[in-house]
Amino acid sequence: METIFGLRRRDPRTPFDHVPFHDPGKPNISSVPAFLFWIGKSQWWIILTGTFFGIIAFSCLALMPGFLGRGIQAINDHDQAAVNKWALIIVIIGTLQSLAGVMRHRRALGGWIVAATRLQQIITRKAASLGADLPRLVSTGEVVSVNSNDVERVARAFDLIPRLTGAIISFVFVSVMLISASPTIGWLVVLGVPLMSLGIAPVIKPLQTREAFQRKKLSDASNLAADTVAGLRVLRGIGGEETFIARFKLASQEVRAAAVRTARMRSFLEGLQVILPGALVLGVIYIGGNMVAAGDLKIGALLSFYGYSAFLVLPLKVLTESAQRITSATVSARRVINLLAIESINRWGNNESPDTRAILRDGISGLEIMPNEFLAIVSDNPLLADELCDRLGGYINADQVYLGNLPLTTFSRDSIRTAISSQEKDPAILSGTIGSIFTVPHSGRLTIDDAMQAASAQDILDSLEGEGMSAEVVERGRTLSGGQRQRLSLARTLFVDAPIIVLDDPTSAVDSHTEARIASRLMDIRNGQTTVVFTNSPLILDKANRVVLMVNGRKIDEGAHTQLLKTSQTYRELVTRGA
Repeated sequence: METIFGLRRRDPRTPFDHVPFHDPGKPNISSVPAFLFWIGKSQWWIILTGTFFGIIAFSCLALMPGFLGRGIQAINDHDQAAVNKWALIIVIIGTLQSLAGVMRHRRALGGWIVAATRLQQIITRKAASLGADLPRLVSTGEVVSVNSNDVERVARAFDLIPRLTGAIISFVFVSVMLISASPTIGWLVVLGVPLMSLGIAPVIKPLQTREAFQRKKLSDASNLAADTVAGLRVLRGIGGEETFIARFKLASQEVRAAAVRTARMRSFLEGLQVILPGALVLGVIYIGGNMVAAGDLKIGALLSFYGYSAFLVLPLKVLTESAQRITSATVSARRVINLLAIESINRWGNNESPDTRAILRDGISGLEIMPNEFLAIVSDNPLLADELCDRLGGYINADQVYLGNLPLTTFSRDSIRTAISSQEKDPAILSGTIGSIFTVPHSGRLTIDDAMQAASAQDILDSLEGEGMSAEVVERGRTLSGGQRQRLSLARTLFVDAPIIVLDDPTSAVDSHTEARIASRLMDIRNGQTTVVFTNSPLILDKANRVVLMVNGRKIDEGAHTQLLKTSQTYRELVTRGA
């Protein structure tokens, strides 16, 4: 594609401001200025056209006081021809200013929307690339907060560029005119406006600090809210609902207090925007009035100076608003960069697909999984069992897990995800139809009906609205029981039909009759493939080719279920629960 001054030229076949983007690009996250510059460069056409219209709109506003002053002077001189001329010019300039203002606003709004959309796509792409690593590295509430509030604040900075550029250029233009017409009043205005800006500058840093603190408190409250909603059923079951409500109330009050402190500083800043320009206008009227009384200045010129002074309040307001927006954008951009800078827990290689017929070995626990076996694991510590499940799936410490003689990190992440499918204890179920839940990569060996039958999940279809695969499941399967969610998730994992699957307590929420059917059918459907099940259920343990006993995260014994019942008291206590 052609370039202009190193920038991509707009392709007429694909509008430059078309959203969403096929490829949002790779941002420069080395620093906040570099990040913001990259966003601006990515939409240079919108910014350039918006700035063009912004300059025209502000220039027209800058010219208006002078033309009005001359028109007033013509009225004072009883020159009808001059009055008509200046009235026509004012109408033309006003019309041009209105049209340019509309176009400037459209482009500025477009810049905001395009920047926000680009950032949201980049963040979504980052979340997708991290996959299952994401919740282990950053909280859900933090991602939601960044993808909504912070993205909007960063994008809003680009809304101001056309106005800011127009304000600066018009300020320089008016300053030259004022000094040329009357050095005394001109220098008063020209020096007064920058001095007012300097008076406002000390407020910016405290505002940035308070806003950063407010954003942190808001993120903490969002995290707490997300965790509370996710565990609401459990909280109700143990009577802890009121405790967490109280915690959220406290977090909300902390957010409110931080917001009030920020608002106080912001209101002080906005008060300065009124007081300082007002003082400047009073100075212009006082000096100019004395000059008119002394005959050194005409009444029309004084009105022009007053108009120019009032106009220069607008650039000052834009500069102040820009400082606020840039402060907010800087704080939010830093949070966006922190999210985008997160790296996957494991660094993956690019070797060819792993040999799934090799022994899968965990270097931390000493566990070895033979190819094509149905292995059950009994652990005395559920948390350590969860960690082992995550390691075997390649989600954490994948460099400590070996397939054959090679660590999992030798291979690409995609190849490991294809070779090993790991189902956690509480797997996620997204909203949609049953058919959409099974829209996942799969071997093609099994049908959805085969998987549903093996997981004893056919009855779930009858409990949902809709028919067959079109039956609807709400977010996180909230309308399903714990056992139904487990069986539906198990059916999805079986349908994927990976050469190696790792199941973390897949039947803990189902009744014993259903568990017996699943144990038998699981053995049949996975015949000839490697299957690892973390469980304490005798029904599944009895079907396993081999059972491994883990204590304190390490393998201490192995054998058949019936054999371990006889030889290991620890195993017997864990499996029979003292019965």
